[in-house]
Amino acid sequence: MELRQLQIFYTAAQTLNFTKAGLKLGYAQSNITGQIRQLEEELQVKLFERLGRGIQLTSEGQSFLKNAEQILHLCQIAKEEFSPLVFRGTISIGAAETLCVYRLPKILTEYRKLYPFVEIRVQTDSCENLFALIKANTIDVALVLTDKIKSPDLVAETLHNETLTIVTSPLHKMAKQQKVIPQDFSGECLILTSPGCGYRPLILSLLKKYNVKTGSIMEFSSVGAIKECTICGLGAAILPKITVKDELERGRLVEIDWNGPHLDVKTQLIYHHEKWITPALRAFLELCNSIT
Repeated sequence: MELRQLQIFYTAAQTLNFTKAGLKLGYAQSNITGQIRQLEEELQVKLFERLGRGIQLTSEGQSFLKNAEQILHLCQIAKEEFSPLVFRGTISIGAAETLCVYRLPKILTEYRKLYPFVEIRVQTDSCENLFALIKANTIDVALVLTDKIKSPDLVAETLHNETLTIVTSPLHKMAKQQKVIPQDFSGECLILTSPGCGYRPLILSLLKKYNVKTGSIMEFSSVGAIKECTICGLGAAILPKITVKDELERGRLVEIDWNGPHLDVKTQLIYHHEKWITPALRAFLELCNSIT
């Protein structure tokens, strides 16, 4: 039994006319009848009754038609799986919490419009853990917020330069200073992200460089928690500006006039240099680079 024979049988069953089936498939009528005859001989049943010039499905033919439809449908799905125009499959994305909230939704919205049949799985984690997940092939690609990536196993593409900003409650004493330098953090409470965050080392390195000893440090794994505690006046925070845009506009936080070294990190797209790039994954990579 050949796939071509199933297609011929299915078309003949739809048209109930061997000549019309031949015209539709581009075969001569003799080829249609010959293929149907071979199929009937292999199955040892009559699929069609010849009634004058017309044909009708036998009960066996009606039963076989259901099987033929299922087989042809599965074949079509299999073809579409690898079609350059219809992407399917699954992509597993890792993202730092900040990027999952402020960068990834825009990308995924556009990706879903273009490739609705691709299954998307998103996992949030610290940048440090995302590096390990990429290397273990647990996820396909990750969006991280960090400075330099030196691992030879990883391909890193910079998508955005993200400015870090220092924010406090409007009532905090640092909010009233005209200029703030690194030494002004001495004795103050600094609210930080947890270890593993991509830009945390940059902040700690700054404090060490200027020999600054904070009064205390509060750590949170959630940027949302950091913002709320800062709004309550518990301390100062250093966060990507994209994360506090709304709070600054509403006056819940104020941006400190910083007179120290420039603070910025990068939104970077990373994947393993030996990763097999499927069409669905390639489309995601290209979309990340095209959306600003």
